[in-house]
Amino acid sequence: MKTAGLICGFYPHHLDHLAPLCTLLNIPLIVSEKEIEESSRKSYPGLKLLYIPEIALADQVSLSYQVLFSCLPKDLFDQIFFISENLFDRKPLNIWVPHGNSDKGHASYFIETLAKEKIALVYGQKMIDLFAQKNVYSQLYATVCLGNYRLAFYQKHKNFYDRLVQKEILNKLSPEKKSVLYAPTWEDGENSSSLKEALPKLIKTLPDHWNLILKIHPNSCHQSPEIETVLIKTQERRNICIVRDFHPIYPLLNSANVYLGDMSSIGYDFLSFLRPMFFLNQNRRDPKLDQGLYLFRCGRVIEKEQYEEIFFLIEDEKEDFTKVQKEVYSYVFGEKRENTKIKEEIKATYESYFREKCPSH
Repeated sequence: MKTAGLICGFYPHHLDHLAPLCTLLNIPLIVSEKEIEESSRKSYPGLKLLYIPEIALADQVSLSYQVLFSCLPKDLFDQIFFISENLFDRKPLNIWVPHGNSDKGHASYFIETLAKEKIALVYGQKMIDLFAQKNVYSQLYATVCLGNYRLAFYQKHKNFYDRLVQKEILNKLSPEKKSVLYAPTWEDGENSSSLKEALPKLIKTLPDHWNLILKIHPNSCHQSPEIETVLIKTQERRNICIVRDFHPIYPLLNSANVYLGDMSSIGYDFLSFLRPMFFLNQNRRDPKLDQGLYLFRCGRVIEKEQYEEIFFLIEDEKEDFTKVQKEVYSYVFGEKRENTKIKEEIKATYESYFREKCPSH
């Protein structure tokens, strides 16, 4: 049964989730954008890659593959293959892959749409509990737990990635200074992003003895073109690096001493390093009552009116959040899983699905 990963369209933020998975499963990753193809070849050792232009992708893929792994929910996946399905009476099974462990699904309807999936891959118990809460879990044929397979991929290729991040990021910064990684999410339907309000204040108050690494979500500059004006002013500063096209997350996180974020799922990835974390409470929500702010317990919460004091608060922080960071990490990712076990379980799951649901397939 032929299987592959799929990124159809310009979704560069899906790359760091599908490329390690495809390498683990020893299957190709199909992409429809040249820019994503180039990033993949540069950044993911051992990845088998197929470039198929979007105009030809649906027909070629539906005729060649029975199972696809993508980060798209079923409704978007079906739009890609609707015409080919009717022409050839063939449509691959989509196995949904999460592109992060964001808490944003608590307040929006996104998680509920996953009830249409057949098989979903999850990180661990936290995602299963969210699916159950949203009445999704019982509707799925099966889930398979991956654990933190992306961290394992980084660790396996650590020498390669540490050289890459040195070349692409750290060489642009002052090596003797500590670094804050600011990784805001994009401005979605929940108004989650702190970028527009926090970034100008961060740049204005950045002390000379700190580096600032800004990881911009691919959607952000399209939404807020005025951000470009702010970024242009940073070009000559030796202690600011803007990260746009560097997609491997774990080597980037490993280079940071401090994490600063809002609702981005990158915060859950940073738990792996047990380092100080700070969260911008852009919408003045209550972290004690709001399930969508679950991660905020892992560090200091900074309120909107404190944005000009961010670096003072970082330097002044005394509380140790290591214990709760370990607890949350365990809940999100669980125990480390061996690649062979993950591969065997995924294969057994989709083969079982075809036997039971599509016996004539």
